Amino acid sequence: MITLKDLNDIAENKIKNDAQKAIIRSSFPPHIAERMCAAIDGQERFEHFVRLLNEYNEWMAQQQMQQAAVMEFLRGYKG
Repeated sequence: MITLKDLNDIAENKIKNDAQKAIIRSSFPPHIAERMCAAIDGQERFEHFVRLLNEYNEWMAQQQMQQAAVMEFLRGYKG
């Protein structure tokens, strides 16, 4: 589950990445800066994807535990 700390980390990273991109854009020629900024954006998207994947895996584990509990209940009820 995403916590308040996770949300704060996401916001902090976004601010940091935007600041880095601003520095890059002011320090490098446009064709180089755009490639560097695209790499930063790609890393950010990857981090969001990993976070989403972790959330999905956690949800799936909970679903499996609930299914196992229901099956155990049904076995006890039939027997």
